Amino acid sequence: MGIEDYHVIVLVGEGSFGKVYMGRRKYTRQTVAMKFILKHGKTDKDIHNLRQEIEILRKLKHENIIEMIDSFETPQEFCVVTEFAQGELFEVLEDDKCLPEEQVQAIAKQLVKALHYLHSNRIIHRDMKPQNILIGKGSVVKLCDFGFARAMSANTVVLRSIKGTPLYMAPELVREQPYNHTADLWSLGVILYELFVGQPPFYTNSVYALIRHIVKDPVKYPENMSAHFKSFLKGLLNKSPQSRLTWPALLEHPFVKDDSVEPAADNGTVPYEVKGSEATWKADEIQTSRKQPPVTDPQSRNTVENREIVYDKQNNKKVEGPKHAAEDHHGSATGPECSALDKLEKTSQTVKGANAIIEDSEVLSTALSPIKIWLSNTSTSPRELNIDDANQSLRIVKNLIEAGSYQSFAAIDDIICMFLECTSVIIKTKISDAYSFAVKILVSTIDPSGRISRESTACLALMLSRVISGLKTSISSESPKPMEESLIKIINHARSSQLLELLCECLIASGSDIVSGSTNMVPAACEACKAIWYLAHAVDIMSLGTHNFSFPLANSWRQVHAKLDGKMQDQGSLPASQKKDSLSDIDSTHLINIFVKSFLASKPMQVAVYHCLHNGLESAIHASLQLISRACLLDASFCAMICGPINPSSNVNEVEHGGDGTIVSDMFSLLSLCGSYLNKESKQNSNQKCRLSNPHALVVHCCLALATIAACLKSEGNSSASIILTSSQKKQRSRLSVLAHLSSVDDTVKSCLQPHCASAMLALSSLISLENGGQSRSSLCETALALFPRMATIHTLLKLWLSDGSEALCRYNAGLLNLFGLRDGCVGLLETRLKWGGPLAIEQACSVGIPQLLIRLLTDGFSKEPSDEKEGSIHRSGLSPLGVVWTLSALSQCLPGGVFREILYRREHVKLLTDLLSDTHLKALAAWTGLGGGKKGVRELINSVVDILAFPFVAVQSSPNMPSTSASINSGFLLNIASPGGRIGTENKEMLKTIEKNMAQYIQVLLEVSVPGCILHCFDHVNMEDLSRPLAIVAKMVGYRPLASQLLREGLLNHSRVEKLLKGPIAKETLLDFLMIVSDLARMSKDFYEPIDKAGMVGYLKNFLSNEDPDLRAKACSAIGNMCRHSSYFYSSLATNKVIELVVDRCSDPDKRTRKFACFAVGNAAYHNDMLYEELRRSIPQLTKLLLAPEEDKTKGNAAGALSNLVRNSNILCEDIVSQGAIQALLKMVSSYSTVALSPSRKDVLTESPLKIVLFALRKMCDHAACRLFLRSSELLPVIVHLRQSPDPAISEYASAIATKACQP
Repeated sequence: MGIEDYHVIVLVGEGSFGKVYMGRRKYTRQTVAMKFILKHGKTDKDIHNLRQEIEILRKLKHENIIEMIDSFETPQEFCVVTEFAQGELFEVLEDDKCLPEEQVQAIAKQLVKALHYLHSNRIIHRDMKPQNILIGKGSVVKLCDFGFARAMSANTVVLRSIKGTPLYMAPELVREQPYNHTADLWSLGVILYELFVGQPPFYTNSVYALIRHIVKDPVKYPENMSAHFKSFLKGLLNKSPQSRLTWPALLEHPFVKDDSVEPAADNGTVPYEVKGSEATWKADEIQTSRKQPPVTDPQSRNTVENREIVYDKQNNKKVEGPKHAAEDHHGSATGPECSALDKLEKTSQTVKGANAIIEDSEVLSTALSPIKIWLSNTSTSPRELNIDDANQSLRIVKNLIEAGSYQSFAAIDDIICMFLECTSVIIKTKISDAYSFAVKILVSTIDPSGRISRESTACLALMLSRVISGLKTSISSESPKPMEESLIKIINHARSSQLLELLCECLIASGSDIVSGSTNMVPAACEACKAIWYLAHAVDIMSLGTHNFSFPLANSWRQVHAKLDGKMQDQGSLPASQKKDSLSDIDSTHLINIFVKSFLASKPMQVAVYHCLHNGLESAIHASLQLISRACLLDASFCAMICGPINPSSNVNEVEHGGDGTIVSDMFSLLSLCGSYLNKESKQNSNQKCRLSNPHALVVHCCLALATIAACLKSEGNSSASIILTSSQKKQRSRLSVLAHLSSVDDTVKSCLQPHCASAMLALSSLISLENGGQSRSSLCETALALFPRMATIHTLLKLWLSDGSEALCRYNAGLLNLFGLRDGCVGLLETRLKWGGPLAIEQACSVGIPQLLIRLLTDGFSKEPSDEKEGSIHRSGLSPLGVVWTLSALSQCLPGGVFREILYRREHVKLLTDLLSDTHLKALAAWTGLGGGKKGVRELINSVVDILAFPFVAVQSSPNMPSTSASINSGFLLNIASPGGRIGTENKEMLKTIEKNMAQYIQVLLEVSVPGCILHCFDHVNMEDLSRPLAIVAKMVGYRPLASQLLREGLLNHSRVEKLLKGPIAKETLLDFLMIVSDLARMSKDFYEPIDKAGMVGYLKNFLSNEDPDLRAKACSAIGNMCRHSSYFYSSLATNKVIELVVDRCSDPDKRTRKFACFAVGNAAYHNDMLYEELRRSIPQLTKLLLAPEEDKTKGNAAGALSNLVRNSNILCEDIVSQGAIQALLKMVSSYSTVALSPSRKDVLTESPLKIVLFALRKMCDHAACRLFLRSSELLPVIVHLRQSPDPAISEYASAIATKACQP
């Protein structure tokens, strides 16, 4: 049937999943309720779950449960048709407030029947409330709305978010602890209490207060309540689920006893408890199954200790209750071998017994035989194989591993090979495309519960975790010892056997299973994630000897240099099993890369990883988060995938990054959960039960993952945090508030030194740094700044970081392989506050001495010689390269606060900055795989140092009074943008005077520390496209001759460097700066002509004269003009290379700046001798045209000066000067400016005019007879004679000389 079979009459309400209409079935008088549920906005998993909910409801047939009549589905929506009930119990409460006990009792009996029916059918309602209880004809109570219901099975996994109405939730639900069917019974008690009293036992408008009341406060019962009713409610409202009144005792309670209710026919139908926490499955980590009591009673399934409720039975004893699908096929093992395995499993639960097994090859063979039989008979019918024995064998070996017996050399190969083979067969068999469809069905029948996959991967994960413990022990002891050969052998065996590829295949298989609607393979996926991370982590620990640096590089430079230069040589001293063919293979990068490629290529694998984080054990969440962090560092596209929905909408415009259904969203949910537990720890009894065994570590890894995602996105050019925080301002505030709250849980500054607080600061800083790319403060920044600590708090925190008390945290940081700096977060918050807080924030920071603390933070690793170091202070600095950059940026922001003298005029501080740019430091940084490392990290560090060193140059060159003759004010313009120094000229003129006065001192410091050479050496460490800022500061330094000389000595214009720059893929701004450098050097002194010539600049400039970019043409003309400024050194070369012809053509260039500099070049090319006069002859008509055109005064002045120089050294061009009208054009210019020249009040205009240059040119032309003749006959000569009366002495002098010479024959 479909919608066409019903009349939709009227909207009667809106439920939790959609709108509900009253309807009538056509051709009948049957009134129905029609619930319409839109598919829009729901994921494939949501829709799949909805279909399951409909199937649950379809099967329910009970007088007190709303009956489903029909259901149908369209491409846009679902429609569920149910019987129509008259009203809600909620409406009764609204109208009557409270009911007599007799009526409450009648309702209670009906609700008990309904719940008993549901629970007998293994269904938990999970959303019991008055709104979901309808009143039908004859006051029959009907339970409805199964939107949150779940069919209880052995595979149910607890959800990680609170669902339902908090008012009616059981304590275990609001605390998100494991729960079972008794949660419904608590809700029943609350509803009955409210019906009688008029309000629930716990009632408040605050959700947080409500949760606190539900968890802690006792229920207060009214005096007018009968003893039976009170006894019944006390049984239901027991805060301990295990002590709560439940079936079958509940049915016998006098308040609701009804002889019509018969006991359930199936004794095994009481629902199992839903499990999903580390407390429940604690044995899955380092503890093993031997610590758990055997299951001897069906009721023990409901206890926390029963670890295999979801995944497996713990032993071979028969347990009553519903069987797993696998048991239906295989049953339980029996016979002598089973007894032997029982005994071996029991023996393996002690260290002594485990060692005894491992030392006896025959006994060990017995323990392994079920797995070997299973492996050797994979083609056998599943009915002939005993998977339970294989499972038990795997558990025995897990006990052996956990007991430390894996170190026994005799058995290690056998166990490792068996496990790898086992994993390979299980995984390959489940996903191989080589088998036919029928074979796949057969294979899936072998182990439909996924238990074998789970057990085998769990064994591998456990083995690798034990290896990590052993490796850490060998590197963390006071007297380091060589790594045990057996540990190294395990790791190398795992790496060479393609274990990682197999584990990725396991994740793909698990994801496919999850997509199909099953959760059987979720545990296997969790264990696979753990195993992948443990393997990568173990490899990283093994590589610590070659990659363990702190930044800034701490301790002896000689020692660190030896580490870097000796990496390849050090390979020879490693154990044979640890040697590798290439340096790139000594860490986990290759392994993580395999994981990343598989993840990006496989949607099922993405689903599996999502569920590891969403539904996994705590240990799996730890592993998943760390794996995500490492993967993001390796591939930025992985970051985008983490922020995007796992099941994206078909409409790309509707995809919300960071929203529900994304891994990032789950991270914030997890942080919120951890925050609530940390609050409880600080404010309540520490013995209080907590579902999370280590919330502190979860916060650390979750925040580090978020920080990594943000940092990687920023390095790729992303400039918005909304990709992580969503575009919703409400969610942005909520998520930022969670991080701000976690960064100081108990509101004391000292607490911020705790790792979880420091990592929360790092995440907050990294997220906001995404917004720091813009020039204006975004609304998100406004929100974040309100959550930031005050400047005084940051000051105190920095002091604490520099105290001896912070060494413990630095050691903790080493435990994270130094990939992250836990001090970074505090500095990041400071940097953002300084950037967006304006002058007031800078003043506050400087007044409390924050710049000095930042310098100390940078020198923390440099200040001690090896002989002076205390034992244990190695790698004390907790900054990562990212933190170093933030520290330098904060220092740069502080410079306008008056501390620039202390920082930049002291040799030791400038030396610190150059040490950061040393080859040693930059090489280590390039090899760094953590935050802020690699080539991009090198670029950021160099740029940050450059910004600080450029501050005085930017301030001076941005001054309104800066004369153009002292330096090119446009050189290094990129550094002027957003630089604190750029505001000094207008905001603080006194500071500008101080900087100008002490500029010579600053230049001397730069020379003493060899800053010019240091900057040039940085060129070798960055890509060509990243040279913009380093070259910009070189362009500024070139304006000062001492610095220019040192730059040239250090190889600024080496032929190879110039060729690389001018032929490489560099930005236009960089190219312009380099041309400006050449131009400024040539302008400064002829002493620099030779290095310019050796660099082959004439040929390069010739090409730029024809470039399509006008800025490049203009800069080329300017450089050529300055290369002819001091001597004729380049005349011959310019003629030979036919450069002059192109320069002359540029005099009529479409670009006005190019025309201006072309005139300048022509003039200087004619200044020193007449060698180039013939080549320059073509310029006369063009120069003349410019004199008469509406050009800038500067261009006209250059043109007039060029004409002057064309007659300076000989008369060979005089005829052209006269015939082309050049003298006439000059005279017209004199006439146009004569009025101004004779006015005493127009001196300012006269200063800017080209009149003096024009008069100078005419005077020079008077040296030649042909020119004098033309002047004498000109009708404009009286104008010049009249200018002898000008108040300007120069004009008067020039006019007198022209008048006198013109009269000569």
